[in-house]
Amino acid sequence: MTDLAAKSHSKSLIVLFHGLCSSPLEFNYLANYLKENGYRVESPTFAGYAFGGNATEWWNWVDEATSYVQELQKFETIPVSVGGISLGSTLALAVASKLHNIHGVIALSTTLNYNGWAVPWYRGFIPFAMLLGLGDRYKYRERDPFGIKNQQIRAYIKKVLASEEVSSVGGSYMTLRHMHEGNKLCTYVKQNLHKVTSSILTIHAIDDEIANTSNVDLVMNLSSSIHKRRIYLGNSYHMITVDNERETVSSEVLAFLDEIYLDHQTNRSGDKIISPELQRFLRAESRSERNAKKSDKNSSQDNLKLW
Repeated sequence: MTDLAAKSHSKSLIVLFHGLCSSPLEFNYLANYLKENGYRVESPTFAGYAFGGNATEWWNWVDEATSYVQELQKFETIPVSVGGISLGSTLALAVASKLHNIHGVIALSTTLNYNGWAVPWYRGFIPFAMLLGLGDRYKYRERDPFGIKNQQIRAYIKKVLASEEVSSVGGSYMTLRHMHEGNKLCTYVKQNLHKVTSSILTIHAIDDEIANTSNVDLVMNLSSSIHKRRIYLGNSYHMITVDNERETVSSEVLAFLDEIYLDHQTNRSGDKIISPELQRFLRAESRSERNAKKSDKNSSQDNLKLW
């Protein structure tokens, strides 16, 4: 426990959970931005979840994260908010489903289903590989695009990972057991999202290569929160705290926190368009819906004629 838990504070505390087999480096930009604007930020690491060492079981991650937040809450006079990126977002939602006094949840690149365009085809065979005893022996190596759309940043990450094991987008590898336990955590959270009542902000890239936008829909549709907001990005991949729109992510997180902490009367749900790419995405989605409705209508008319 840090010294921040030694006394109560007037500034709001935000706890951010990094992704699986990663480190708090993922939050360097966001955490500094929030601190500069008056918030306190904690980003804990847990053995067996963070990079390095063997994976522990998923429920250990949830228990440790929940206990960590509970311990901080003992010394806080203002409700704590939680958040995370990738599976860290999933972990934050798990904590919010267990603790009912979480003020807000910042869900970045939420991963409840690994269904992005760059997910390896063999991921569905993980349970069988576990039965073969490959859990700790097989290591999935991170590779292009490393969750990054920006070519310069991606080249830098590639260079860092060539000589070091951890970068600002995560570790250089994760074991099959980590992936297996991560899948179990996703299943648990999907089954318990209805217990989440905290205000929720989701920010997601429409081109996320790890978890597509249907993950946002699950959070929006299954959680019991009254105040929900989703924001889509059009020029990033999975690691949105590092990629092209990290400034946008940080400013939107700050706006959300300011709203739920300083202006409770303006709580409102909604979606926010950030980019031309998103506008095209939503227009295409709308056209698909209209075409589907038109097809259903024509089918109904044909059935009436036949009748």
